[in-house]
Amino acid sequence: MAENNKKPRAMINGRFPKPPFWLTSVILIGLCLSLLVFMSILRSRGAFSHLPRVHLIQDMDNQVKVKTQHASEVFADGLSIRPKIPGTVAWGQLKTDDHLYRGYSSTWNNSENKFQVRFLNGIPVEITPNLLARGQTKFNTYCMPCHGYDGLGNGPVSVRATQLQQNGVAGMSWVAPSNLTDATIMARPDGHIYNTIVNGIRNMPGYGTQVTDVNDRWAIVAYVRALQLSHTGSKPKAEKTVLATE
Repeated sequence: MAENNKKPRAMINGRFPKPPFWLTSVILIGLCLSLLVFMSILRSRGAFSHLPRVHLIQDMDNQVKVKTQHASEVFADGLSIRPKIPGTVAWGQLKTDDHLYRGYSSTWNNSENKFQVRFLNGIPVEITPNLLARGQTKFNTYCMPCHGYDGLGNGPVSVRATQLQQNGVAGMSWVAPSNLTDATIMARPDGHIYNTIVNGIRNMPGYGTQVTDVNDRWAIVAYVRALQLSHTGSKPKAEKTVLATE
């Protein structure tokens, strides 16, 4: 067996000797260069440039696609945005039930050259305790600030606005919200109240964009009817009304 003639490195004061100068220099230069690369990357992320950034991970930032209002050679008309196909309806947007989705029906009157709109009476969803509780929640969220918890029109927004108007605040103009237990409102069909919730009436804005679920809208109608019943003790007698619109 061959003997190992290499002698172990001698230790000086219990330590190995220092590495050569050239090796130390190479290590330090490498560390400095790596820091420069890292700092240049950080600087480029916050710097402004007219050139596109370098994307190491493309994801879906750069892809083959036709952007808005750009021309296209695929179609004969040269338009990239395709027009809607006549007669098509978006998925879930058919909504043929006028009573459920609109609260009124409309028919074209040829003699008067305009639509004849008739608000419908009745709530087209099943009235349950859960529905009334849902209606109370939505009413207290969107209607209470003006109409109040009891529907009498004394909500906190109305009270504050009335105080400002009485104090003569410059430019202050306020129209008090309706009393929902008033005989005029009680006589309105359920579809009229539904349409008011969705599209608004006079100075009241519509809440169709906030209350998007059709069941929640009818839940508010049911709760309003419950408020009216609690104040009067009698069921509102709403009649079907006709409203002519152009």
